Amino acid sequence: MIQRIQSVFLALIVIILSSLCGFSIIHLVEVEPNLKTTEYVLSLFYFNKLENGLLIDSELQIILILLVSIIIGLSIFVLMNYKNRLTQMKFTIFNMVAILALIILFVIKAYYFIPSFNAEKLMLPSIIGIALFLFVAYLNVRIFFLIKKDEELIRSADRIR
Repeated sequence: MIQRIQSVFLALIVIILSSLCGFSIIHLVEVEPNLKTTEYVLSLFYFNKLENGLLIDSELQIILILLVSIIIGLSIFVLMNYKNRLTQMKFTIFNMVAILALIILFVIKAYYFIPSFNAEKLMLPSIIGIALFLFVAYLNVRIFFLIKKDEELIRSADRIR
């Protein structure tokens, strides 16, 4: 049913990923001894490299945009397909594969674009952004098990009749 908690979780996935599209997830600042600062900004839409505040390199992240669009679309599809729990479970698995692909690809791009990428140098907003990625994956797993629990409950009620 659309009133169940998994509907709230699906809406949360859409809201979190939409908000992650709006700000930079990884923001890394390196200060070199010759007073040269290099900033690396990686979001779901773009990668920017700034030196002393001037934009040096900028790349559009088409694959990440595509994956985020697929995840949001699958989440909305699962939310609207509340009458068929088996279809919901199948597309929740597809959604989980897409979420894991997004996380893995994002980490690979971070290591590829940022030469001295190290988790110790991340700022607090970057840690929050990465934690939100993991929270989205957790929500999707939780959604799958809640839908499965509902399906088992319905099947056991049908068996009693």
